Parts: sequence; structure tokens; C-alpha cells
Amino acid sequence: METVDILLFEEGDPRCREATYRTKNAPGDVARNVLIDRGETLVLRASLASVTHGDFTPDGDAASLLVFEFNFLSMNSGRRFKKACITLTFNDASGHLQNRPEVWAVAPQGKVAINKTTSTKDVKQEFKAGISAGAAGASGELGYVWEASQVKEKVHATTLTGVKRLLNENWGKDNAAIWTIEEDSVTKCGVPSFLRAAVLLRRRADVPFEFLIDVEYDTDLKGVFKRLMGQEKPDPVDPVQLGGDIDLDELGIATLDPGTVDLTNMKEMDIGKQADVVLATLLTLPA
Repeated sequence: METVDILLFEEGDPRCREATYRTKNAPGDVARNVLIDRGETLVLRASLASVTHGDFTPDGDAASLLVFEFNFLSMNSGRRFKKACITLTFNDASGHLQNRPEVWAVAPQGKVAINKTTSTKDVKQEFKAGISAGAAGASGELGYVWEASQVKEKVHATTLTGVKRLLNENWGKDNAAIWTIEEDSVTKCGVPSFLRAAVLLRRRADVPFEFLIDVEYDTDLKGVFKRLMGQEKPDPVDPVQLGGDIDLDELGIATLDPGTVDLTNMKEMDIGKQADVVLATLLTLPA
């Protein structure tokens, strides 16, 4: 499947004040694989990579597995993303809370350290020892300096946290998936360049559902913090609606091969196999 560019402008671009943001569904459509389209120097490549429907358990509730892909890229070697937070919130397409899909599992999940490193630092102290040289008419102080070193270690890493939560509601099951990525505060090499994230939904009612995406990110520029929000200011983003009537193939959204995964018992699926995270690597070109 072709990956879709999603570009982020940190401070806005006068050339993109109209419909070129591509954060809305096409006229007459309720779904798309392009979620947000902003950017110039710092680029976020993202897509709704695949949607697979099946059964949560044999003869039980319906289930859906959604896989998202994000690339955090810099078009300038001196620029970087310091932090990014992606939030996906799921709802029933008709607004019925009882039919709201449950976020059963997310991947990556929990807090993980990427490229964990131990740095050492010598902490030195000087101790001066001496005696007053008053004998034989000498004056002043004679002595010597002891130097002691203590090695201190600091463990640091890029961190990725994935959780499921109940957001914007006072009751019910988890309805949101959140991933937060933060750069190593010591090496300051930016966030990972690629993240593939998966969400497994349990759907007690086999009816259309939708999701909103919010993206918050921080860059190396002081004071520049941006948020791209679903249906809210400053940057409205249309929800994406999914259901049995949506032609995924026409939208460029893939589906997992039923021959490789059991779609009759998706509760037991290891969705971690659909998730991945990669740090940026330097490419050495031949001379």
C-alpha cells in the first residue's frame, strides 16, 4: 500500500490557508486514509494502513483491528521533533453511547525504553592538607592537594508509552488509545522516525463507528508547540467513519489476509505483531 504524506507546519503557511490541509473527508465520503496534511521542514508521514473486521470471539461480539503508520521526518538535519503525542478516540457513528466500541488492546503498550544508554561522569573534589610553617621563621602554609573522583552514572533513553483510556466520558469502557514519544534528553536526537501502532476494538453492536485523531507535538524551536485536533480549534480534523458499507480498497486501506490471522477469535490475536518502532539511522553513501 502506498504511504500517504502528512505534513505539519509549525507556525502556519500562507500558501495553505484553504482546502489544501487535506484533513477533511472528500465530498460525499465519511472515511479517508489521509488523517492530517501539514508541514514543510518537519514532516509527519502517516496513514490508516489497514482495517480488518471479524469476530471478537467465535459466535460473539464483532471486532476490528486498525493499524496506523507514522513517520517523523526532518527535511533539515538541524531540525527535529522532541516529543509527539497521538490520541485516537472512538465513538459510535450515530452517537449512541451504548454502542460505542471498546478499545480492548493497543500496541505498542506500556512504557518502553529505546536505545537505553548509560552515561558516566567524573565528579571531582579537592582536599587541601597542610601545616603552618612557623618554624625557622617561615611563614605561610605548606601542604598538598588531594583530588578524589567519584563516578556517577545516568541511564537515559528515548521513551515510548502506549495506553488505553476512557476519555471525555464519565462511564463505560476504554474508548481511546494514546501514544507518547519523547526524545532522549541527553543525546537530543529526536523521536523515532517510524511508528506503526495497532488498536483492537471490541464492538458489542456491529454498527458503523468513527474515530477522531489529535496530534500534539513539540519541536526544537523554543516556544513552538502545536496541536492538531479533531473537530476543534485551532486546526479542525474530520472524523473517520468505518463500517461494513465502507469500500476500504477504494480508499487505499489494506485488510489483513484471513489466511494468516484468525478472524473468528480476534480476542486471542497478538496485535503486537502488527506494531513496530524504528529509530532514524544514518545513511552512508559510497564515495
